[in-house]
Amino acid sequence: MRADALRPALLLVGVFALALGGMQLAVAVSAPVPFWIPAAFTLVFFVWTAAGIIAWWRRPLSGTGGLLLVGAVAMFLGGAGNLGLPVLVEVSTVSATAILAVTVHLLHAFPSGRLQGRLSVVTVVVGYGVAFVLQMPLYLLPPDQPDLRLVALWVQSVVGIGVMVATVVVLIGRLRSAEPKNLRVLLPLYVYGILAVLLIPVSANVLMLVGADGVLIGGVQLAILAGIPVAFLLGVLLGGFGRTAEADALSAWLSIAGSTRTAVEQALARSLGDESLRVAYWSEERQAFIDEQGLEVSVREQVAPRLWQEVRVESRLVGAISYDGRMIADPESVRRAGRVFAIALDRERLTAALVASNEALLHSRLRIVEAADAERSRIARDLHDGLQVQLVLLALEAQQIANADAADPATASAATALRERIDAAAADLRRLVHAVQPSSLVERGLTVAAEDLVDRLDIPATLRSDIDDRTLAPATAQSAYLIVAEALTNAVKHSGARAVAVELTRSGDILRMRVSDDGRGGALVEHSSGLKGMADRVDALGGSFELVSPEGAGTTVRVELPCGS
Repeated sequence: MRADALRPALLLVGVFALALGGMQLAVAVSAPVPFWIPAAFTLVFFVWTAAGIIAWWRRPLSGTGGLLLVGAVAMFLGGAGNLGLPVLVEVSTVSATAILAVTVHLLHAFPSGRLQGRLSVVTVVVGYGVAFVLQMPLYLLPPDQPDLRLVALWVQSVVGIGVMVATVVVLIGRLRSAEPKNLRVLLPLYVYGILAVLLIPVSANVLMLVGADGVLIGGVQLAILAGIPVAFLLGVLLGGFGRTAEADALSAWLSIAGSTRTAVEQALARSLGDESLRVAYWSEERQAFIDEQGLEVSVREQVAPRLWQEVRVESRLVGAISYDGRMIADPESVRRAGRVFAIALDRERLTAALVASNEALLHSRLRIVEAADAERSRIARDLHDGLQVQLVLLALEAQQIANADAADPATASAATALRERIDAAAADLRRLVHAVQPSSLVERGLTVAAEDLVDRLDIPATLRSDIDDRTLAPATAQSAYLIVAEALTNAVKHSGARAVAVELTRSGDILRMRVSDDGRGGALVEHSSGLKGMADRVDALGGSFELVSPEGAGTTVRVELPCGS
């Protein structure tokens, strides 16, 4: 049943059970027996119903919840004969021992909800035969044949005791062979079940020997039967009967960021209700299964009751789930969980590969930026130390020619004009060198270099900075300077701004820059090579770039750069 339909259905079952119990109590007021007898049956009926609803809610695919609800119905029918209504008396006689058969079935099927082993199947089938077939002579034989009725009762009792003894043997065997971590799930119901199936026939015989009446015997047996669902609920509260109505619970566990193999294994164990469940991972290199510590696991060499289920992504083997077949009788539930596990495992593998690839790409692009900055610095040094020095020497030579005593006025004038042109070329070269590698940035840091840029603008400009230049990495400082320079250039040349403001702030390991102007706006990264280069540089450094430039409302450039020293 689908999860969205299960809840209202179980709610209706609960409401219907309350209505039946209420009607039984209402009729019991005028019943020929003391009121406490039908009230006790009603109370036990409610206990079995509540246990069945909880079991079915938590494990829809298991038959345990259904068995508990069948037991609740058997309890209701068995107690209906106390109301004194002829039809209900006959129905109660027919189903008088049905609750015992259901109890045996429940004990053999717990916790998976399915019978396991030929002995369990035979025992449960015989138990239902005792409850329905061997019960028939007791209400079909005429009252004037007491001897035959006594024989039938004796046969039913002997076979019933055999069923109880076989049940005790099976439960003890399961407890002895159970995984230690699963004992907290099995102990409450199995231990009480062993006591119950022994006490029900023994208590009746002992009480009959001491002369107890049928009311007392029935009351004792009713109290014993009431403990069966209570023991089951205790197993539920101990955490062993995990809820599987919603696959979201498992998905949520497996989608936790950074989840480890232990978390995946824990999620599967809780979802499937088997604390002994283990996950193994397929290693292509070793061609073997390994655990979370990298040790080889002999999954395929396991023998019953330990079972295992391969986990594949398409046709590729990625792992295996090892589980206790006595706790999880339905291999399909393991396969379904395995498919979710496979997706989670493959997602983790792909995520790890993607993260590694992105990290390698980021480092590669960062090395390119650093190499470009290093080449820019080398070119600036070569221009400053090479070409600029040569221009200075040429200017000195031209001046010497102009000042020579033997130079005529025309030569002196030409030499002076040549020196002036050389001086102009040297000045242009110094500006170029400053643009490529400003000395203020190298010698005094980003704030001073940015202040120099602002001071040289032809429009009003402000600078606010609270950064410590000494903690900035060279690549970050160089990139920040070039970004500010490009943004200021766009503001003056293309935006038609009348004023511009620059802000440099630092928060932790993030350098934030904001350059805003009051120009015409409408700037687009795609239409500006300068802005595109700025965005590419920021992306290469692992930062963020934002351009806000509405038409007629100015332009704002916001940049964030990692700035660990």
